[in-house]
Amino acid sequence: MEIKKINSEEVKDLPYTALLYCAPGVGKSTAIGLIAEASKGRTLVLDIDRTIERTLAKHEVVKDTDKIDIVQISNITTFQDWGETLKTIKEMVESGKFDYSTIAVDNISELERCILSDLGSQGKNKGIPAQADYQYMQFKLVNSLRLMKSFGVNVVWTAWETMDTYTAPDGSGYSRLVPKISAKIVDNICGLCDVVGKIGVNKDGEHKILLQATQNIYAKNQIDSRKVCVPEDFIKFGSGGKADGEV
Repeated sequence: MEIKKINSEEVKDLPYTALLYCAPGVGKSTAIGLIAEASKGRTLVLDIDRTIERTLAKHEVVKDTDKIDIVQISNITTFQDWGETLKTIKEMVESGKFDYSTIAVDNISELERCILSDLGSQGKNKGIPAQADYQYMQFKLVNSLRLMKSFGVNVVWTAWETMDTYTAPDGSGYSRLVPKISAKIVDNICGLCDVVGKIGVNKDGEHKILLQATQNIYAKNQIDSRKVCVPEDFIKFGSGGKADGEV
């Protein structure tokens, strides 16, 4: 058993794990590009929904894409391909041949559906996933995030958004926006992330990432005190950056 003291300097240099979510088309793929552009190292994108390459190729917002490499995950044999891809990355990390500082997954909502579709196609219910398939998918995703966190690199997952009903301790309920992930694991996945940010566009047409929860929006920031930031300043943890404005 190793007992450690809290060291602010060591913590400052630790890799981060983030989940960014929004409605389709609002800017999650662009956010990955801006984060990669601002990062010191290279970024490997595990592409699920096949939108990031076309988005970034326009060079309208993200000007420099030279530090971004993309691996497309099969959307047919997803369960096997996803597992084999993570196994390959793990072997590269362990052998010192993984030349990336950040892994991004775009996006986890589509990955869920692809895994379920794949597992359902292997069953006997005309392509409809069985109850066990949902459990396989849920354990696969949570364990995948745990594995990625062990690689010693920054991890960015994106997701679409959805609305759920939250029940407060006093029994009152209200609707809130959350990442579109299976309800049984959304809290587990968000709990494993240092940052959960809601991407939105304010009244002036500017893209912002909300980093502080409200009654109607799920968000959190365990790294610094910023409540909101622009995507290009997302990784400027502890330095302030452009934190004014609203989502």
